[in-house]
Amino acid sequence: MEIKFSKIHGLGNDFIVIGELQREQVSERDKPFFAKRNCQHEIGVGADGVLFLCKPKGKDADFRMRIFNSDGSEAENCVNGLRCVAFEKFLLEGGKKKEFLIETAKGTVEAKICAVKGNTAEVQLRVLGKKEVLGKFPIVVEGKGFEYFKVDVGNPHAVVFLKDDVHGFPVEKIGHAFEWHAAFKPERTNTEFVNILSPTKVRMRVHERGVCETAACGSGSIAAVLAGIEAGVLEPEKWVGVEQPGGVLQVKAGADLFLMGPAQKVFEGTLEW
Repeated sequence: MEIKFSKIHGLGNDFIVIGELQREQVSERDKPFFAKRNCQHEIGVGADGVLFLCKPKGKDADFRMRIFNSDGSEAENCVNGLRCVAFEKFLLEGGKKKEFLIETAKGTVEAKICAVKGNTAEVQLRVLGKKEVLGKFPIVVEGKGFEYFKVDVGNPHAVVFLKDDVHGFPVEKIGHAFEWHAAFKPERTNTEFVNILSPTKVRMRVHERGVCETAACGSGSIAAVLAGIEAGVLEPEKWVGVEQPGGVLQVKAGADLFLMGPAQKVFEGTLEW
């Protein structure tokens, strides 16, 4: 069976995108294994996860997004993924529609295509779902003590503010230990390691649950800004630049929550399944 797909990334956080608006292309039973196999660079397309554009359950949304990580687990939400599926839907609509309501497992998100240049779009998201800082907690990981902010933005995050330069921090080792720590059972956690550069700029590296370190993370950027505002080191209602290995995302958090960043379509093709 041939399955059509697109390869789209948001600042290097890359996805296999599959349309299931008309019919199911990958059975529900097979979706975890499909993601696990095809996200491998050695034997598949290679990606951080697989995004499915599905029929919405509610009446108001334009479509529903589901995401399966490279380890086969299904995540509640993915902000970089939302920008990617918004761009894919824009292309499927022939560029006629620029604003979409996207349904996720944790609420609805407004997406707006602000600009398009070639195969790249600048996409703004207004996040309507859950966005809570649940407190600051101590934790011991790999024999070292840390403090983290627990943040829920539709998926779980632990935000750690570092005094040391995050460039040299062992994100893979410490992030993996955070993910599987007993404090975050059973759903595990995404972990952001952050340097505060100014009241409107941070530098971040992220270890994503079920993926390992990624070049960028949209929901992690939101979590870092919310935690920074809670800690009194970032300004609310201002655009905050979140610098990551893949590039910079802009987040504004206050009465409303917005994120702005690019989505780039790399190629499309078919998979034998």
